[in-house]
Amino acid sequence: MTFTHRHKVGFADVDPAGIVFYPRYFEMINATIEDWFRTLDYGFDQMILRDGYGVPTATIQVDFKAPSRLDDLVELELNLVRLGRSSIGLEIRISAEGELRALVQQTLVFIRMEGNKPVRIPDPLRARIERSMEAR
Repeated sequence: MTFTHRHKVGFADVDPAGIVFYPRYFEMINATIEDWFRTLDYGFDQMILRDGYGVPTATIQVDFKAPSRLDDLVELELNLVRLGRSSIGLEIRISAEGELRALVQQTLVFIRMEGNKPVRIPDPLRARIERSMEAR
């Protein structure tokens, strides 16, 4: 399963050198994850606001390979690499024009917002994630 999110690099994304200011990649990554959960019919509005769950980042590693510039159309390709009891391992490849710009390894932990403690991923969501993995 690969989920792709596209982002047109705007003026707000770049630094004075005209390249993407690296913290802006983290916003793009978060938007990609949020959109991916929507495809699983479990948007952040339901997850966080109605059901009281969250998926904070436990670990993230980014290897920057090449700069992205103003007006580039970057593609963030999300792949699920691990589904644990309460955690999800992701790889996100950020590229533009066929060139790898950054490679992300990230672990999300499913938590109950009240108490901020890891909990088992709910079975209905787990089933949707597993089906998405089978679609690879």
